[in-house]
Amino acid sequence: MLTDFYVKPTSDIFIKFLFGKEEHKPILIDFINAVMKNSGFTLITDLVIKNPFNIQTILNAKETILDIKAKSSDGRWIDIEMQNSNKGFFGERALHYWTDLYGDQLVTVDNYSTLCPVVCISILDFKMSKNVDRYHLCFMLREKDTPELLLTDHLSLHFLELPKITAYNLDKSLDNWLYYLKNEGLNREYETMENILKNNPQIANAREKYLSFTQDEHMREAYNSHIRWKRDHDSALFFAEQKGEIREKFQTIMELLDFNMKPEEIARITRLTPEKVRAVIVAGEKGLDLLLDDDATRY
Repeated sequence: MLTDFYVKPTSDIFIKFLFGKEEHKPILIDFINAVMKNSGFTLITDLVIKNPFNIQTILNAKETILDIKAKSSDGRWIDIEMQNSNKGFFGERALHYWTDLYGDQLVTVDNYSTLCPVVCISILDFKMSKNVDRYHLCFMLREKDTPELLLTDHLSLHFLELPKITAYNLDKSLDNWLYYLKNEGLNREYETMENILKNNPQIANAREKYLSFTQDEHMREAYNSHIRWKRDHDSALFFAEQKGEIREKFQTIMELLDFNMKPEEIARITRLTPEKVRAVIVAGEKGLDLLLDDDATRY
């Protein structure tokens, strides 16, 4: 390990710290420009961070969404979020974030001509599009049969898939950034990381921020606290989903019983043992509790 306290560089709290502090603005600009350059879009020269990193907010409200919102000097709104697990519907999620930023402008502007483009960048620590090898996908509003015909440039959704970074091109700044985010804090491929740090001063600056984060007592506390909250939150969601599945299975048993199906047949459909199906049938309305208790003992 690089330090005695490893922080996963793709943890949403570190991403918020790295890109969301006002004094880290050059790092954020460099990362955004790496994304823009890789898509052939105009680079930004300056920006204002609209929801800067605040450690007290994170400590006091573990469930806070740790995305980064910024507005560039040329008027573009930019939202950056980190996703570590594939819970699905990421296209819809990104579109919802875009809608919030785009729609919020209507509160302060007089007409549609003053609306500004919104760029959403999602860093994904999993493969979203398994049938496409490219790690960077950008979706825009284009005519179906004439893709060169763009309805508007006010919507662009970028998805960066870290698992697809298996090699890197030193001349491509986005390659360097994603390789860094995937491997920071680990001693593997030391020479490759050193080349990247030497090649990009802002990534070298990010390394310094990473080290300061791992050595700061309050940052460690915030990191551990947020990790614990996420673990508890995800576990609660998992058990809620499990209970929903068990209730459906109980209802299926009761409905199939009404069709005079034998326990052996019901067992094949519900993937339970015939003995368990018989026990549920005998228990009647309390059969649901029997299934729930049985499922709970597995964990």
